[in-house]
Amino acid sequence: MRLKTFLATYLLFLCVLFASIGVVSVYMTQSQMSMLQEKSTREYQTIANSLARDISSVYARGRGFPDNEISRAAETIIRGYVIYFERHNIQINVTNLSLFPRQNNDGYLNTEISFGVYEQEHYIHIIGLLPEPFQHYQLEYRLNITQNIEDMQNIQSILLFSAILFSIIAAIALYFILARIFWPLSVVANASRKIANGQYNERIYIEGKSEIAEVASDFNSMAEEIEKQMGFLEEEVVQKQQFVDNFAHEIRTPLTSIYGYAEYMQKAPLDEKETIESAQYIMDEADHMKRLADTLLDLAMLRYYVPAKSKISIPELFEDIRQTMKKSFHEHNVQLNCSSKVDVLEGERDLIKSLLLNLCSNALKACSPNKGIIRLEADNLDGNIVISVIDNGCGIPEENIPEVTEPFYRVDKARSREQGGVGLGLALCKQIAYVHDGEMTVESIVDAGTRVKITFTTS
Repeated sequence: MRLKTFLATYLLFLCVLFASIGVVSVYMTQSQMSMLQEKSTREYQTIANSLARDISSVYARGRGFPDNEISRAAETIIRGYVIYFERHNIQINVTNLSLFPRQNNDGYLNTEISFGVYEQEHYIHIIGLLPEPFQHYQLEYRLNITQNIEDMQNIQSILLFSAILFSIIAAIALYFILARIFWPLSVVANASRKIANGQYNERIYIEGKSEIAEVASDFNSMAEEIEKQMGFLEEEVVQKQQFVDNFAHEIRTPLTSIYGYAEYMQKAPLDEKETIESAQYIMDEADHMKRLADTLLDLAMLRYYVPAKSKISIPELFEDIRQTMKKSFHEHNVQLNCSSKVDVLEGERDLIKSLLLNLCSNALKACSPNKGIIRLEADNLDGNIVISVIDNGCGIPEENIPEVTEPFYRVDKARSREQGGVGLGLALCKQIAYVHDGEMTVESIVDAGTRVKITFTTS
């Protein structure tokens, strides 16, 4: 691209330069020749008039003298003119046409101007008749313009040499100018190739406020967005793979149990009690898989779900949760304390209730029987409604907190399976908060308790 631009620009420059020099040379030549022609014509007229006056005075003084003496006197004057003008590089010749009776004087023009070359010398040649009554004298005027022609040729040569020199300098300057202009584009192209090869952290640094600098800034913004999106895609790929791995691991345990008990029932001689127990194990594992499938279906539906929001009374919602989980709290001898500084929340009641029930259920599992205290609170912080579920249970190790909302993740896998969990509760809660324009965060200290906050940013 740069070479093509250089050649096109340079050829256009040469065409304009040499065309301009040609026009200037032609104009100078024509102007110089016109000036020489005008000068020659003026000198010719001056010589003709002066010569006619001198001859007239000879004839006036020579009245009464013989004609041959008058003619000799006129010839002497003419020779004086010839000698004088030869010193000034002008050749003149006067011919007495009356001495040639066969020549018809009427056949001569008054003045005839021409350019000619004689013995490699350039001349302006003018021929004509003297003014009346001496029109029988023919005056030839020849001005040597060789030096003028040579001067014009020298000037043209200097112009041509200067043009060649200037074109070389212009070619070098144009090359570096184009290199400077195309350098940012080369930087952009190199950065684009690196990004195309996977180096998404590549950036362009071009200073200034030119259009190229603006392009570089826009390019960097685009590269940052690409890097961000690629990061999201890579993270999503990792999460999907982790989800598949976790799902395969999660589904393997109940399938193994179902297959084992089914094989045991098929091959071993069982009495009625053993048959019922084996069938119950199969039904329990099948129920676990059903709950797993139902929760996964809920997650899939919530991904693009738009909740039908309405005004929810938070105190009434908290009391509803208390009554729903009253038996579970009573069995574990765990207290549930509710407090609300906010009256109304906009959202879909069933989903918000399911969210809080999941969080309270997890808190109940984390608390020790007879010692557990769970607090359900609602507050208004910086214009946002925040609902918190706080327990004084076993807590979560700090390094595990970022992963607790991932599907199938369990801090204590054995205890969660014993308690019937499928490892999708917090992932479902996070998705419910998301579709309500909320953000769920987890704060926890081992052996001190856990606080789960849901901040509704648009409620």
